[in-house]
Amino acid sequence: MSLFYHKGERSLHNTRKQRLWLLVSILSLVLPLAGCWDITNVQDMNYVTALGIDYVNGKYIVYTNSLEFTNVAKQEGTRSPSKPPTWIGKGEGYTLDSAVNDIYAASTLQIIWDHTTVLIFSERALQKDVNKMIDSLLRFSGIRYTPWVYGTKTPIADLFAVSPPFNLSPIAAMLYAPDEILKQQTNIPPLQLLKMVALLNEPGCTVLLPSLSLNNEEWMKDKKTISQHELNGVFVLQNGKYKNWVKQEEGLGLRWLSNQIHNVHIGVGRPTSPDAILTINKNKVSVNVSLHGEVPKFNLIIDVRGSVEEIADNATEEAIIAAAKEKIKNDVQQTFQQGLNRNLDIYSLKNHVYRKYLSIWKKNKNGSLLQLTPNSLERIDVRVQIEHSGMIRLNR
Repeated sequence: MSLFYHKGERSLHNTRKQRLWLLVSILSLVLPLAGCWDITNVQDMNYVTALGIDYVNGKYIVYTNSLEFTNVAKQEGTRSPSKPPTWIGKGEGYTLDSAVNDIYAASTLQIIWDHTTVLIFSERALQKDVNKMIDSLLRFSGIRYTPWVYGTKTPIADLFAVSPPFNLSPIAAMLYAPDEILKQQTNIPPLQLLKMVALLNEPGCTVLLPSLSLNNEEWMKDKKTISQHELNGVFVLQNGKYKNWVKQEEGLGLRWLSNQIHNVHIGVGRPTSPDAILTINKNKVSVNVSLHGEVPKFNLIIDVRGSVEEIADNATEEAIIAAAKEKIKNDVQQTFQQGLNRNLDIYSLKNHVYRKYLSIWKKNKNGSLLQLTPNSLERIDVRVQIEHSGMIRLNR
């Protein structure tokens, strides 16, 4: 009787154990499905990739540029047979936050901000409180510190309507990848939001916001002119406020005072018939400040390296180097003078006083009394090294 009881108990125990394992197995198959019941397909979301801010008649006007997922995620080596569509949203409000929220009112799809890689401020918007606008934007959890930032005099909707050539995905345009332009040529370094925020609040620093415009002359499709993005200058902000706009031809010295420029093509010598065409691909600059009494003086040391692309028959290496030094020095001086004409510290020279001579900075009411003059640039030392000339033979 006792033996039968123990056998029955063991059989009951095994049955319960089998049922428990069966339940665990069923739950392990069913529970993962719960995460897919309310999933949204990627093509059913509105991915905002660029955001533009304007200010008109006391209202903020916000523009969004959205891309279709099918035009962004293409198979490698393939292109769309037709022009990718451009979707532009528009919202209005008396505050920037209300203008952004206004876009939600007529949005059929869920708006996703996590892929926003471009911010554009119109000149009118820059005249408002830039720090406050940036603070409002960063309160949207999806917007990070990494987008490229531009200013513009061109209608923002026109900038968003530009399509890249060859029916490429819109994210291949210069708007979204300005750093790729650096590999070819540029005179204006691009700017990311994180650096802009840091410079806006750094004493004595000047923010040089790239100015975005449209070029309607350089490219044609089937003999029909098409528009492409172009950087045509910089918007200058000091102490968090917009001060002035400097066109590219007046700001050529900026390229020599930036370590971000890696490919600059210049002609040296005679303006109408250059002695040589150089490509500068390495640029290193340092700024030294010293005091004459209590007046700061600045020495610039610019070290560039490059190659010879084209040369006149009678040009020597020494003459080319001398002409390149003169060209770079003139660019720096002329841009500095353009800044002085507009009461701008275009090279952020005052920041070097703040960093090295804090007592002088405080004595001048935190730099507000420091004045730059044509004599503030005591010396511009330019060093040019030609690393190679390809198949061109240089006369020495």
